Amino acid sequence: MKLKDLEYFYQLAQFKSFTRVAKYFEVSQPTISYAVKRLEEELQCDLIIKDPSHRNVVLTQQGEIFVKQAEEVLILIQTSINKVRQSLRPEVSVGFPPIISNYIFNQLISKDYALQDLSNIKMVRGGSRALMLSLENGKLDLSLLGSLEPLENTQLVINPLFEKDFYIVVSRKHPLAKQKEISFADVLDEKFILLDEQNIHLQAFKRLNHRYMDQAKALLKIDDVQVIKEMVKKNMGITLLSDIALSEDDETELVKIPLVKREKTTFYASYAYPKNLVLSQDLVNFINILNSLD
Repeated sequence: MKLKDLEYFYQLAQFKSFTRVAKYFEVSQPTISYAVKRLEEELQCDLIIKDPSHRNVVLTQQGEIFVKQAEEVLILIQTSINKVRQSLRPEVSVGFPPIISNYIFNQLISKDYALQDLSNIKMVRGGSRALMLSLENGKLDLSLLGSLEPLENTQLVINPLFEKDFYIVVSRKHPLAKQKEISFADVLDEKFILLDEQNIHLQAFKRLNHRYMDQAKALLKIDDVQVIKEMVKKNMGITLLSDIALSEDDETELVKIPLVKREKTTFYASYAYPKNLVLSQDLVNFINILNSLD
């Protein structure tokens, strides 16, 4: 029995779709079909119901039994792999999206945390999408993640950290600075300076803009929130930012305007790690630090 066949079948039970499983593993659909066929021949029973009228894959009773056992085997194997990997490297790898990490480290500094507790953590910077993929591929032990909805993933343990609203942010010199709230419809002609494709902030902008046939245009997209804020302070354009990207010092020159209720958009921050990961003491300590933050 091939380990890869077990992996294919387990994901098929989760996704209920040959197409999605093939895309997930970046293989052809026949590859998944042949894997199931091999398992059925070895077990001498059907694992899925052969009914063309079913749009989604439906497991037989034997398939339901087998997938539970397959899950235990896969968890055991991955746990063993993780233990070996951890023994080969003293550091643990943790993903840090730039905006979230800046917010967290500012809190750590303000609360006088002993940063030596993080000395065995290898910090991997990147966008939340790329970091999520690295988690799934076993390249990271844990990652901070940003999203526009609460995250769900069958492979990961996901714990929420905090939620922050998005705001239209303008210079105090801008005509909109006195607005108590604003609709995205009111800023379609403005010059937007935005965080780039690595950031959830750009997804939030695209979601709001799509409501209005993508009329708003970006003057500039960069991966440096400090530069963006400096440009907005000089009234070179406006931006869309969540609370975690703004500090008290920014309030002297910037104004954050809440979006109207129907357009309210939320930034969700969470941390995640693989379900089969054996948490090292360094990771446990880091998680305790995360859970103690506001």
